[in-house]
Amino acid sequence: MYTNQKIEDILHEMLIKSVEIEKFPGLAVGIVKDNQVLFTGEYGTANLSTGDPVVRGTLFHQASVSKTFVATAIMQLVERGKVELDAPITKYLSYFKLVDERYRNITIRQLMNHTSGMPDEEDYAWDRPEYDEQSLERYVKGIGHHKLLSQPGEKFAYSNIGYEILGDMIAKVSDMSFEQYMEKNILEPTGMQSSSFLKQEVEAYIAAPHVLGATHECGGCVSSIFPYNRAHAPSSTLYTHAEDMCQYLLMQLNGGTAGNGNVVLQSSGSYNEMWKPHAQTGYDPENAQIGLGWFLGEYKGSRILSHSGWDTGFLSNLFLLPDKKIAISVMSNCDYVNMGSVCFPILDLLLGSNI
Repeated sequence: MYTNQKIEDILHEMLIKSVEIEKFPGLAVGIVKDNQVLFTGEYGTANLSTGDPVVRGTLFHQASVSKTFVATAIMQLVERGKVELDAPITKYLSYFKLVDERYRNITIRQLMNHTSGMPDEEDYAWDRPEYDEQSLERYVKGIGHHKLLSQPGEKFAYSNIGYEILGDMIAKVSDMSFEQYMEKNILEPTGMQSSSFLKQEVEAYIAAPHVLGATHECGGCVSSIFPYNRAHAPSSTLYTHAEDMCQYLLMQLNGGTAGNGNVVLQSSGSYNEMWKPHAQTGYDPENAQIGLGWFLGEYKGSRILSHSGWDTGFLSNLFLLPDKKIAISVMSNCDYVNMGSVCFPILDLLLGSNI
């Protein structure tokens, strides 16, 4: 059995090679094991145009990994008696309407597990971003032309629109902006002091997004478009780094209690709801299922909870193996590499498959 120091040395060498072989501009990795931070590492370049390196304080756009934070926030509101999972969303957002009358039956739970029947967004308007606090409500009021893909609760269909609706609900129930609620009730209590859902607050520290250059051999180039629009904050716009994400992983693995002692979620029942199967996703592997904000599966005999993120110029992956007390976060400022080539060797090492 390797010592933790030996594992750290192997990880460091592995990640240096990954950046070179896969042509990552930048990469950051955070790993927790047995209720402590095992490893954090930053590699490569934050901006290929300037040559600035990825450092400890470099923030990465997390894309859809953000949804796990939204799910945590909603369970927190459920614990506080402000939200009911099986209540219709119209109970909290009276202005939510669709031309499809079945919208009246959509519940909070169905939005969280992507069985609401809502379609996915096709235009995030990254090239036409909005920054004002009213943008999220305006977005929800502007989706009335949509028709449902299926009867609410009938089947899984991934929908970013659904999570914007949930984020707007968080704002209305809490009487705060979505970003304010997440900062005061999730990020700060967890110990994520450098993280934010509001790009304007942390812009100077965010890695640049990179897209594929003319050929794969030449690697990537800085994207002319940054994937930010405040209307899509709930589905996409968490900015964080490996060290902060480790605090989030510790909190989740410890049943809602952060490493600093703050209680973010109080009840094991909240985790029973988030981490139990709600629907088959139809994704590969065949047994892939969805919980509330988390994808559920198995990896080499171990239960695994995960979420990935992909927006223009960024990729992110989050994996929790609660029964093994292991979790990893991997983030990159490019959208054209195989993240599995980094994530799965790390999991194999931690699980002892290659030891």
